[in-house]
Formats: sequence, structure tokens, C-alpha cells
Amino acid sequence: MKKLLRVCIGITLVVTVGGFQYAQPFFLNSLSLPAKTSSAFTLDMSYTKITAPLEPIRITDYDDIQQGSLLLQKDNDESLILSPLLRTQVNINVTGLLARARVTQRFTNQSDTWVNGIYVFPLPEDAAVDHLEMQIGERLIVGQIQPTKRAEKIYQQAKHAGKKASLLEQHRPNLFKTSIANIGPGESIQISIEYQQSINYADNIFSIRFPTTLTERYLPSPPSEQPEIISSESGWSVSQSKPPEQQHTVSINVRLHTGFELGFLHSEFHPIVQNQIQPGIYTTRLKHDTIANQDFVLSWQATSNQHPQAANFVQQTEQGHYGMVMLMPPDPRHDIQRLAREVIFIIDTSGSMSGDSIQQARNSLSYAIDALHPQDAFNLIDFDSSARQLWPSSKVASQANKLHAGRYIRRLRAQGGTEMLPALDLALAKQSPQSERLRQVIFVTDGAVGNETELFTYIQNNLQQSRLFTVGIGSSPNSFFMTEAARMGRGSFTYIGSVDAVQTQMKHLFEKLTHPVLANLHINFSNDVEFYPQKIPDLYKGQPMMISYKSANRLNSLTLSGSQKNSHWQKSMSLRTGAAQSGLDVLWARRKIAQLNRDKMRYSDHDTVNQQILKVAMQHHIVSTMTSLVAVDRVPTALGASIDSQVKSALPKGQLHGTLPQTATSAQLQMLFALLLMGLGLCTFIFTPTR
Repeated sequence: MKKLLRVCIGITLVVTVGGFQYAQPFFLNSLSLPAKTSSAFTLDMSYTKITAPLEPIRITDYDDIQQGSLLLQKDNDESLILSPLLRTQVNINVTGLLARARVTQRFTNQSDTWVNGIYVFPLPEDAAVDHLEMQIGERLIVGQIQPTKRAEKIYQQAKHAGKKASLLEQHRPNLFKTSIANIGPGESIQISIEYQQSINYADNIFSIRFPTTLTERYLPSPPSEQPEIISSESGWSVSQSKPPEQQHTVSINVRLHTGFELGFLHSEFHPIVQNQIQPGIYTTRLKHDTIANQDFVLSWQATSNQHPQAANFVQQTEQGHYGMVMLMPPDPRHDIQRLAREVIFIIDTSGSMSGDSIQQARNSLSYAIDALHPQDAFNLIDFDSSARQLWPSSKVASQANKLHAGRYIRRLRAQGGTEMLPALDLALAKQSPQSERLRQVIFVTDGAVGNETELFTYIQNNLQQSRLFTVGIGSSPNSFFMTEAARMGRGSFTYIGSVDAVQTQMKHLFEKLTHPVLANLHINFSNDVEFYPQKIPDLYKGQPMMISYKSANRLNSLTLSGSQKNSHWQKSMSLRTGAAQSGLDVLWARRKIAQLNRDKMRYSDHDTVNQQILKVAMQHHIVSTMTSLVAVDRVPTALGASIDSQVKSALPKGQLHGTLPQTATSAQLQMLFALLLMGLGLCTFIFTPTR
């Protein structure tokens, strides 16, 4: 009878990402090896995970705060220790086409020293933040709007005086930073912010999205701006030593005052509980608190006989009359000849598109090209660390050219960085102003970028007759870049939060783009009006026009005109009546500031534009690049100097820090399994006797 040697093997799985090591020890419960020369053995794959308390994770450096990090510094210690954010509570109240949201975050100091906290977090790209509250025990301190430099000075003075204080700043239109000073040992401080945003409406479906995390940004090397540490090989913005993301939770409650009966109410990525309070009023909440690593998307639709075709909401303030108009385009006229198009497809083939994402994108492109008509023309551009195009110029959509494109698509592989500018240059640089074809550029990507200003400037200067449509793939794409690029390009942004939905939604988008309803739109009001957006995009079937306006007097009407398949179209709308709606002034101010920020890309006199932003933001009490909200307690409480810490948002679902971008697939889990199997293979090699 052969003697077997039973060996208990301890395995420590170590993953190095962005220069920081993650370690997890395991014990294989049983590995039976033969005592002599036979190479056969048995392996018990069950394992025991070591659950003993881990030592605090320490690092020696941290990245720029826009990347977020969860750090706590101890006295007389150069290293930094992870520190938790307790939880986030979100309450959203939807009325008509506006949403009012309140985000509450509780910060707890679990150390034995006084600390200062920094939390960087995302909000919707059109959020107009206008309210800040800081609650300490029973005391409630309300924030005041101040110019950015003055707000920073007030906060620093309170911080050094030992007073509790909070400062809310905007770093990007969808990225904000809350600083909290002087949190005592074991003490909790609750910070609440409020913001206004508009509801999305298309294809008779209303929707709202709340971002819960931040996506790693890719910066070209060398970048035009370099606040972060950049990887010389991949261009990914990483720190020299990244801590793992903290799994803080978020709970979300939404109250819908629709004014009509719902046909459906649906959450795309999170299970929800919903109730009807009374006709036209509904509530919904997350069934369970969730890890903040996937954007929350809620959609609803009226019953089939109640789809709105037009709307006018109004608000009167001391500054004037504010309004918001929604107008649906007419039904497509099927009897008119179909417009010929030139379609430029841009597909991201960077490393983060590996796996299901690139396969779905290939399938979607194949479908779109097959659907082109013989009078159409098209070209295909793919990009990673560099950009390539199928042909030097677009070719007609003949069967032979479609087959050639299909072969090209099947060879596409995902690898490298996310260099967008060369791809945009290939798509927009060579345009024929005399072409009778409607030129559409469809930009499909899952990556987020850090050089938005450079890209926006290029789009503004080179768009010409093209229309730019962006498609964001992933659990938390850079919606600010995608939305703003589409708005500048007089197109639209499509968000696809799951790889399972890529093909369906892309098919829907391509079908819509084959039927442009109204182009070259112009709007005229009965009085002098300041309205936004100033550049009205083309309208497609199911896509409404939405305008925010301000006037000195109440308006009587507006006239919208444009071209409908080469014929003139015009429609007037009465504005004498409208439903009262609060918050329209804040929404209008937010959109004006967005336009002023676009103007800064075209004009060299930035100081003048910044002063205009400051004036609008101060008048409407909202956070901007020129204004911040600051709240200060009156009574000093800290006995000594506090130390700084930072709170990090969880990574988007499926994304790793560092040079292995995985924003849309489950490659992180696959990589861990692969490393574990490599370890087992090594054990097999070591314990296999040599013949």
C-alpha cells in the first residue's frame, strides 16, 4: 500500500496594482502527495481564509484629491492610514421636469485624535448645488455662498481657531469636495447638501441618474495639465501607492410627483421597493443599502394615453420671470424621401474595453453598418494609444464596402490607452462643406479622460457641419465629458451601464439616427429673452426640445423653426399659461454658467468671463468654479491642532486602480482567479517528483 504524504500549504495571494500591494492569505485544507516516484496526487480545493485582524494598511504618499483617497494621518508618523466614511443617504423629490435632491453624509472619527476630513464625490453633471448644512449634535449650521477665495479663508481661519467648519467646493461640474474641520475623537458630524437638476425625457420615458462613484481618468502623456502622477507607459492617472477603495454604502429614496398615472417604474441596476401614495404620486427606495460602485438609474413612463407633447413651467422672482419649455417634434413624415447620411463610427478599443464590451461593441457596429442605405456613406475609426481609420475618406455603403468593414471589425482587439484627440481629429478634420449628406459622428467609449478642456476646444473649433453623438459604456462613465461633448456637437449622449444592454441600446440609437426630424433649429420669443442652451441640437423621433429661459416680463409665445427633410417647418406655442414650479431660477443659472465656461474656451479674456460667473452664482446662491459654500460653528471645540484625512469614493463596479483599466468588465475577478490558479500550478510543479 502506497504511503501518502499529507501537506497543508499556506498560500498568500498578492496583487500589485498601481504600486500598492493587496495580500490575502489562504490555507489549502488538503494536498496528498505520493511518498515515492508516482506523479499522481489528490488535491482538496476547499480552503480556509485567515480571518485574524489585519494590521492597518499604511502608505507613504497620496494622489491629487480629485482622484479621491481614504487617508488618516497620525501625529509624528509620516505614513497614512485608511479611515472610513459611515454612510450616504440620498433623498430625491421629482416634480414635473425638475428634481430636488438632498445628499447627507455622516463622517465619524474612529481615531483617538482630532482630525480634519476631505470627501471627494460625484454629482450629476447638471447639478446646481445651492445648500449646505452641518449638524453637530443638536446644533445646525447653514452654509453661506461666498467667492471661492474668501470661502477658503473663512474655512482656514475657523479650522486653525479650533472651530468645526465645512467647505463645499466644485472641482468639475460633476465633481465636488467637502472639507470638514475639527472632528473630535469618536465624534460624528453630519453634512447635508442640496442640489437641483433637470429630468431626462426621451422616447416617452422619463429618467434620472445619480452617480455614486468616480471613474479613473486617462490623461495623455505628456498631458496639457498634470496635477496627477501619470504612468509613463499607459497614461493612466495613478498615485504611487493606491489604497483599496472603501466599501461605504448608500441608500436612496425617490418621491415622484408626476401628475399622471404611470405605465411603469423601473430601476435598471438596483432592486427597488415602490408604492403609490395617491394618483400621480409615487415613492420608491432601494430594497437594500448598496455599495457605492454603480450609478443609480430610475426610469418611469406615463400610461399609453398620457404621453406629454408640450409643457411650460414658470417661476416669478425678484430677478425676473423664469421658465422651462418642453416641446416634442412632429411625427416623421414618412412620405418624404429619406435623407442621405455620412456616418463616421468611432470605437474605443483601449484595454478597458476587453471582454464582453468589445464583443458587444463589434456586434453593434456590424448591425449599424448593415443597416446603412446605398445612398449613405461611412467610415470607421478605432483608437487606443493611437488612432486608425478604415479608409482615407468615407465610402458609399455598397455591399462590397460593408463586407470589407465587417472583416475589419472582427479583427478589432482591446488594448492600450485611451487617446481620444487623434480619433476626433480623423473624424472632424476632413469635411466637405458642400456635401448634401447629413454628417453624423458616433463616438463609442467606456473610458473617462482627464483632458476634457483640450477635447472640448477641439470639438468647438472643428465641428463644422458634423453632429456628434456620444455613447458611454460602464458602471460610472465620465458623464460630464460625454454630455458636454454631445451638447457642443449638437447631438446626444447615451448611457449604457451594463454590457448586457450594449447591443439593444446601440441598435435603438442607430435606428433613431436614421430618422432626423428637425435640423437647423431656431427659436424666437415674444419678448427679449435669455435662454439656454443657445445652440439647439437637431431633434429626432421621440427627442424633445428643452429650453430654460429668463425674461423681464411674462412671455406670451415662442416660435420654433427649422428644416424637416429639406422643407421649412415652423410651430408656435402659447406661454400665457404654465404650471408654477420652484427652482427654475437655479436651473437657469446653472445652464448660464455652463455656457460661460464654454465661452472661456473661445475667448482669451478669462477674467471677464470669471466675473460674470461669479455674479450669476452669487445672485442665485449656487456653487461654481468661482463660488463655494462655507459653514462655521461659533464655538471652538478642538483643544489642539487637528490632522488631515481624505475620504475616497468606491471604485466603479469592475474597475481597478492603476495601469489595468477595467471599467466595464469582470476582469478584476478573473485576474484574481488566474493568479490563484498560477499559485496552485506552482505548488504542483514543486511537489511533483522528478522522474
